[in-house]
Amino acid sequence: MSEHKNQPKTDGFSVDEILAEYGSRSKVVRFPSERAETPEEILKEIPADERSEAEASGEDASPVEPIGEWHSVVEEAGEKKEPRPMDEIVPETAARHIGARLSALFRRADHYADHMYDDAEPDEETLRAEKYIPGVDREEPAREAPARKRPRRPEAAPPDTPAADLAARYLRGLTGRGRRCVLAFLLSVLTAAATPDLTRFGLVLPGDPFRTQCLILTGLLLAVGGLCWEVPWTGLKQLFSLRPNAQSIMLFAWLFTLADGLTAGMWEGRSGCLPCAAVTAFGMAFHLHGYQSHLRGDRVTAKAAAQTRSPYVITLDDNKWSGRPAYTKWSGSSVGFGSQLQSPDLAQRVYRVASPLLLLSALLCSVMASFGQHVPGRFLWAASAIFTAGSAWSALLAYGLPYKKLALRLNKVGAALAGWPGAERSRQGGIITTDRDLFPPGTVRVTQVKVFGGVSTEKAVGYTATLLRVLNCGLTKPFHDLLRTQGAFYREVSGVRNHEGGVSGIVRNQEVLVGTASFMHLMKVPMPQGLNVKNAVFCALNGQLAGMFLMEYRLSSEVNPTLSALIRANVTPILATRDFNLIPALLGQKFRLPVDKLEFPPIERRLELSQSEQEHDEVPVALLCREGLAVYSDAVVGARRLRSAARMSTFFAVLGAVVGVAITFYLTAVGAYTSLTPMVFLIFMALWLVPELFIANWVNQF
Repeated sequence: MSEHKNQPKTDGFSVDEILAEYGSRSKVVRFPSERAETPEEILKEIPADERSEAEASGEDASPVEPIGEWHSVVEEAGEKKEPRPMDEIVPETAARHIGARLSALFRRADHYADHMYDDAEPDEETLRAEKYIPGVDREEPAREAPARKRPRRPEAAPPDTPAADLAARYLRGLTGRGRRCVLAFLLSVLTAAATPDLTRFGLVLPGDPFRTQCLILTGLLLAVGGLCWEVPWTGLKQLFSLRPNAQSIMLFAWLFTLADGLTAGMWEGRSGCLPCAAVTAFGMAFHLHGYQSHLRGDRVTAKAAAQTRSPYVITLDDNKWSGRPAYTKWSGSSVGFGSQLQSPDLAQRVYRVASPLLLLSALLCSVMASFGQHVPGRFLWAASAIFTAGSAWSALLAYGLPYKKLALRLNKVGAALAGWPGAERSRQGGIITTDRDLFPPGTVRVTQVKVFGGVSTEKAVGYTATLLRVLNCGLTKPFHDLLRTQGAFYREVSGVRNHEGGVSGIVRNQEVLVGTASFMHLMKVPMPQGLNVKNAVFCALNGQLAGMFLMEYRLSSEVNPTLSALIRANVTPILATRDFNLIPALLGQKFRLPVDKLEFPPIERRLELSQSEQEHDEVPVALLCREGLAVYSDAVVGARRLRSAARMSTFFAVLGAVVGVAITFYLTAVGAYTSLTPMVFLIFMALWLVPELFIANWVNQF
């Protein structure tokens, strides 16, 4: 093109000059990619109407002299015309047709120039790198993540009480409360047994049998309320603080049922149906059971957190790898753990909003079902049924029961969930997995030492241990033990550089290379035949092999199922290993790990992700008191499952309360005493408890 543009004006013009000067009246003849065609052959491709129009205008179609392998023809018809304005639409003419063909040919030539070396043979260095450097995963650019909602904290955050003090506090009264809960269930069963017409079983009741049976049921319900006194007392305190919750609804249900049982048969329009004392009694017992389960879970969690003063902290850090969050385990403290453990759970937060609406709806429905139907004597019975239906049995079990089951499992492995804020923070992401997670201290050791080239064992061990100490990987501890047994010393090292497969540095003006056999081949260190051992550490001094250390890796049987559990929970393990032997090829071939589901970043990112000095999220997910990947995984997967379980259980609890209020309002409004019997009511409430029991048993099945 440059040769074409430098031609005189009499010989030819550039494409841009032609299009700007003559617009649609210029004709550009393309040069084909295979052979040169004559202008007559090209003009034959132009439609006849356009060609006749060009001939009628008096233009000469004779070409100019070709320039190299490209030529163009430009003829003027009479006088020179002014260029068209830029915003004018150029009609589809022969010039535009030929210009488009020429532009396409230019693009094909540029594409060929860009890819002409794609099939070139790689050089020797490229082949060596492809053979000896392990493959790594490419990190995707970080995308702008939508603003996430921080875990909402209470207006007045609970005090950060030490975990040991919380464990002692929750222990007080735990045994007695458990016994009272059992007695409450027994009395509830007795109340349900006394609900049918007792005269059918041959029992003789003094006075009016209906009134006497109502008083018996009322007495049993009063006894159940006395055993479960924490529930009505807590509900009363919530009402006085103008922050009603699930216990407040239970308080109204209990009071209205007691009032209905005492006055049954005394009001006009209220007869023929026993009070729903059995349903309310079971509601009281289940509320106490949920409260007891929550406290027991808190006590077990606080006890596990108090086992050590320097626990490992798990946090979910944003934008950790490929723009996604990742769980990170780091050495920290239990600061803030006590405050999170005392924070309200999901069910309490949801019922803080739903309880005022349920209370107001139940009260209005009770009034409409009685006074609205011109039967005011039906008010206590309607209020008793509607409020009892609104106080779902699973209101306190929605979080308390799965939380207790998970806390008991995590306590066995040495983990403590940081309350509901920690579970709420858990979501899909990756999990940073280091050397010590896969192979805790004691699972890696040196089995054999061999030196070459007359190098002393003390020197080979000392130089190798020095570089591994700087690398701070899983090999540091076994080589430190070997250093002490050999009587060697750490040396001063400078110019340390990390590579894929090894590390290099300068010790006493000698270049020291420590790494795998592939790393030695890559650095062109002569290797004896048969020394291509995968689980070994090699040391070279000034380009000559100095030592070989055979390593033994003992992988726990829990690692493989643990990785599978993480993958099923949509938590991708990210191998941030510093030990150059721990690459996907070795882990897949030797230990049969699912390496195709793992992420393996480059060495620079692995060092960055595994370093101790990092910024972490301020909300801890859990605390760990032990090493190993199993406890790490249990805490992460358990927190995610508890989050899902609490959401599903709370949904069913609120849905059951809403449906129960609607159905009981309709039945009480039409006076369907035969349909809203205590036994039918009891079955209806029990059915809404079934999903909660399934969800609670699912939370720790991983």
